[in-house]
Amino acid sequence: MIRKNLINCNLIRVIKSGKVLFDEYMVSFRPETETCPNCKANGRCRVFAYYKRYLIDFVDGRPVVAQIRVLRVFCESCETTHAVLFDPIIPYEQHSLLFILRVLAEHFLHRMTVEKLCEVFGICFSTFHRWKRLFEEHRQEWQGTLSAIETSLIETLRMIARKEPFADFALAFFKRTGLSFLQSHKNPALCQRRVRSEDSGFP
Repeated sequence: MIRKNLINCNLIRVIKSGKVLFDEYMVSFRPETETCPNCKANGRCRVFAYYKRYLIDFVDGRPVVAQIRVLRVFCESCETTHAVLFDPIIPYEQHSLLFILRVLAEHFLHRMTVEKLCEVFGICFSTFHRWKRLFEEHRQEWQGTLSAIETSLIETLRMIARKEPFADFALAFFKRTGLSFLQSHKNPALCQRRVRSEDSGFP
């Protein structure tokens, strides 16, 4: 996976949907200029294939389901493929980052009950509680246990939303954890390859 950290302002100033931001960026994306995240070879990536996936945003007061066309590139050096994703898209998650943070902000500000929140945003209880638990885990990884205890959930969310640019936070979090912010798990294929490599005695 190739992660592109491109939101060069704070999240509060982002007014476009995740789909619009994604489509605008992909118009100018050039795979031949990329560095392979697996072998670090530069200039060896090329277009391999596209796949469709859904992205759910909250637009004009309601959930909107959009379809995006995700590019997968092929590295001619190590013969691996990588999907190209960027800030608003969380790997393995249909809802956009902006959607999830909006839900959590409404909850942390006590603007409505969980039941009403789930009704307005069209999500189930288990999804909401998974997002909240993941946010708490990730903020502890980012801030450290002591700072997380001393800082309220809404204060942490405000700090993240006002980070200028957001791309700096997204990149730093990825480098520290190996995950995108609010990503629930790592790429299963990569984990399997790592286990096989360790078992064989080769890096």
